[in-house]
Amino acid sequence: MDTWTCIRTRRTIRDFRPHPVPEATIRRTLEAGRLAPSALNRQPWHFVVVRDRQRLGALAEACSTGRFVAQAAFAVVVAVDPQNRYHQIDGAKAVQQMELAAWSEGVGICWIGGFDAARVAQLVSLPGEWAVLTVLAFGYPADAGRSRRKGVKKALDEAVSWERFGQRA
Repeated sequence: MDTWTCIRTRRTIRDFRPHPVPEATIRRTLEAGRLAPSALNRQPWHFVVVRDRQRLGALAEACSTGRFVAQAAFAVVVAVDPQNRYHQIDGAKAVQQMELAAWSEGVGICWIGGFDAARVAQLVSLPGEWAVLTVLAFGYPADAGRSRRKGVKKALDEAVSWERFGQRA
């Protein structure tokens, strides 16, 4: 799938089919994250892949807004180095690249925002100098034929100003 189609059709997936994702697809997804740009090329991230069903269940319990992690084919705990000034921005860039890479392979993803960071860190044995940015759930969408979004995106003119805030083109 070309980049524009991937961006235009991507949607958040919270319901997954019970099919494993091939190792090659997982690795390409991780490689996309690894290749993300970062400030001064510091790459302040580390990705912990979780495929074990019991560990996925434990991760789901630690995710208040992501109980569906238990049904994912795999999850990635994205850890960042908080000593790096740009760790959140750089980590988010890596997540976005993984999201688009996975979607281009037909694999859905959901970025989990609500979680017990200490519990997630414990579950993946994260060293103390690292911080959990997010948990990502990956898998094949259970409803692959469903339309892209429930809501309508703002028109470009509503989301963009030219030269100064509020100035239309």
